[in-house]
Amino acid sequence: MGHTFITELEELVLLSTAILYPNAYAYGIATEIKDQTGKSLSLASVHTVLYRLENSGLLNSELGGKSEKRGGRSKRLFSLTQNGKKAVEEMQDVRQAMWAKIQSV
Repeated sequence: MGHTFITELEELVLLSTAILYPNAYAYGIATEIKDQTGKSLSLASVHTVLYRLENSGLLNSELGGKSEKRGGRSKRLFSLTQNGKKAVEEMQDVRQAMWAKIQSV
């Protein structure tokens, strides 16, 4: 089976989801990405990527408990599937192999 190639943004979303597990939701993921990269993302763009990754079988989601802070609404919590974990591990391997081939930067 070949590699599952993902975009840089998809990789950041998957990694942030893993970091925040079991409390990974869109706003927290966007905040984690900003903390790690300094880049701000709209919630709409994070939601788009989350649902694309879920449809691709790289993430699962479920509704968390309702909260007064959120006006009684539930958060949608995300977690990596085995395929999602494999995708980020493959990307790490590809990046490390490519960096190892660079003579000097």
